[in-house]
Amino acid sequence: MSIDSSPPFSLHFNLGRIPVVIEPSFWLITALFGMYGAARDMRLLFSWVAVCFVSILIHELGHALMAMSLGSGWASIRLYSMGGLCYSQGLSRWRDVAVSAAGPLAGFLFGGIILAVNMVAPPQHFLAYAIFRDLMWVNFGWGIINLMPVLPLDGGHVLKGVLGPSRQRLTLWVGVITAGGIAALMLNVRAFYGAFMFGWMGYGCYQALSATNDLKPLKPVKVADIEPDALPRAWQALRSGNEAEAARLGHLALSAAKPGPESNAVRDLLAWVALAEGNGRSAVYQLEKVEPPQAARPFSLAMAFEATGLPERALPHALTALEKEPTEAVAGLAVRLLVGARRLDEAERIAREFAWKAPATRDARQADVAAARGDSGSAAALYARAFESGGRAEDAYQAARHHARAGRVELATESLKQALQAGYDDLETLGQEPALTEVRSVPEIAERLRRGTKSVA
Repeated sequence: MSIDSSPPFSLHFNLGRIPVVIEPSFWLITALFGMYGAARDMRLLFSWVAVCFVSILIHELGHALMAMSLGSGWASIRLYSMGGLCYSQGLSRWRDVAVSAAGPLAGFLFGGIILAVNMVAPPQHFLAYAIFRDLMWVNFGWGIINLMPVLPLDGGHVLKGVLGPSRQRLTLWVGVITAGGIAALMLNVRAFYGAFMFGWMGYGCYQALSATNDLKPLKPVKVADIEPDALPRAWQALRSGNEAEAARLGHLALSAAKPGPESNAVRDLLAWVALAEGNGRSAVYQLEKVEPPQAARPFSLAMAFEATGLPERALPHALTALEKEPTEAVAGLAVRLLVGARRLDEAERIAREFAWKAPATRDARQADVAAARGDSGSAAALYARAFESGGRAEDAYQAARHHARAGRVELATESLKQALQAGYDDLETLGQEPALTEVRSVPEIAERLRRGTKSVA
């Protein structure tokens, strides 16, 4: 798992206490939507992207500020290809309704301010008028669409909260019917993209509806009906790679668990099932249900926040976990997050002083810190030493990269041969690594890359 699960070239900044991440896909998709105007004037494209950026950011700030005002200890924002997301601590049902409604309302308020300004000082230039028109559409048009009672739109979340958890199927049925009707209407007016989007959301609601059929019991479940060893069997299934069985047993155990330590233990299991499935948000959700909140396992919280793309939220929990359960997995996570936060002295101290079972692990973690400092020579030497004692192909590959960055082409070539002989098989990454351009031209390595399967002699 990477230090930060955000894609490369993402933009990171803070608005007060609220971290914001903007993925490259946000700029790309937004620009594609504005290409029609760009055919006439490139300024229209840039103004469209700026309008979407400011408006969507204000929308997500509405969610974030409402969540924090209602008791969430944190909130963060991510802008990506499909728009924006706001992450926050789980709140009570009606507070969640308020948080869901706050985003569109923030957009309406911003749009209203722009409308008032327009009444006082109408735009005189065609570009100013285009910006005003786009602001009206994004903040009012998209805002109204976003209030449609279809999950995962904000209107769907509002309806889900108003109807309550016992009427989840009704929420999904409303979503299916509403999305189908809007999709049909948009097809009739040849708004094909809108029809596709609502068709896709309606299908998602239908799939969720089908899943609830499987989960709905035919009769009330009694504690006596629950498998008594469900939780240990769930952990065994998870360790063997059977996430579906682990989830089934975990939910059985949860239905029988008493509030407190019993249900908390099951929540921890379900969080790790979600992590195994690559669903960091679901893992965070499970851990936020732990009562009291401070009873949640710090290591689980750290892994969940990192998987959700919130390393700044993960780091304090990782350091707490290192004090409470100083395992190699926890220490490795702490070093990784400290490196990502550029707290390199702390990362180096843990890498050097922790009681690693194998010297190769210690050398590799120290190499990670050296690489973060930009000391390619030291990083290469440490990765090479880790490979000599541990034989891990990844360490040899990293040694090759850093030897090459330090200008030691011969050593880089030798390390790369060792990596390939040890089983390094990520040839796509190898083929794209800029530092290894010269090394890839070495005849036996070039031949290995062409064949893709045979080892270097």
